[in-house]
Amino acid sequence: MTAISRLLRRLLRPFGTSVTHARHSFITALGIGALAAVMLGTSVLTAQATPDSAPSAQAAELPLGKQRFVVSIGGLRASSTENWVRLGQYEFHSDGTVTEQHWHWSQRIRVNRVGTGFVARDCPTRTCEVQTAGGYQSTAASSTLNGTYTVDGDRLRVTWSNGLWEDWVIESAANGALATLAFADANFTATHGYGYGSNAAWNDRASMQTMAAADHTQFEHSYRLWKTTSSNSDPFIDSGDGSPFWVQDWSVCSGASCLGARTSGGTAGTDYYVSPARSPIGHRRDTMWSWRLANADGRNEYCYTGNSHVKPMMQIIDDNGGFHGWVGVEASLNETVAEQGRYADDIGVFSIFG
Repeated sequence: MTAISRLLRRLLRPFGTSVTHARHSFITALGIGALAAVMLGTSVLTAQATPDSAPSAQAAELPLGKQRFVVSIGGLRASSTENWVRLGQYEFHSDGTVTEQHWHWSQRIRVNRVGTGFVARDCPTRTCEVQTAGGYQSTAASSTLNGTYTVDGDRLRVTWSNGLWEDWVIESAANGALATLAFADANFTATHGYGYGSNAAWNDRASMQTMAAADHTQFEHSYRLWKTTSSNSDPFIDSGDGSPFWVQDWSVCSGASCLGARTSGGTAGTDYYVSPARSPIGHRRDTMWSWRLANADGRNEYCYTGNSHVKPMMQIIDDNGGFHGWVGVEASLNETVAEQGRYADDIGVFSIFG
């Protein structure tokens, strides 16, 4: 028996046994509108939304419509010897969630340089295996984060599941084929960062030939690096914006597995290398390695094993597959000058972008 029928029986019982006749008389006298008001007043009915009337879930606004970002972020303070950097891949989803994979280096933990497996042959450089910061050659060494995000105008906020958040300023680039991120704020120790996003797949990458052929004079080098003076004292944050990177003419090494360049020439020069972080190359992870020839010669070495510069990087690829440089970190932690400890470190974040 429906709720309406039960209510009618209670209301019509005084009219006698002719319930049908009485119901007809009662409804006629009371009116359909009045009966509805009585029934709503007794809270007998509960409104239920039909599937057609149920609100649909709203898709989250991707940052300028881009799903995948390569991001470097770091906590860099001149007064500290506990600075850290992180290089990662952020992936934003239409349900308002974000997932991330990153590699992390800190002055708190001594990490050695490791070989990538790529040897620079037939380059302007010495024939050496390219090195990178320990851990970057391995996906097993990476960490993950999960969280949510919101976009408000030109601001992106990422809130991780541990309650830490970071704010970025979003801008469009490459005629809309890229989005850029500039670090703005955080509720943890982060101070600087760069990011670049598109809808290119994570396994979309530029070849060595494409990278060498790019006009590097148009790539702007922006960096924030914790360094010390030549006497390994008086730490400071070295910074720069707008000028090209020091190397603007790269050569493809034999086998097209890496790039090489030498600045200044002779024993006063510096050898620079770029290679993938590991093989096989189904990823965007590159690394830059550089060291002064005089330092190697001073140790009677052909390939330098001292405190070389190691810079893990990720390629910046736009929606159309175009190469726009790298975003990266320097994780050149002291291995060889025991008495200097952390004061012989170089650590920071940078981008080479155009």
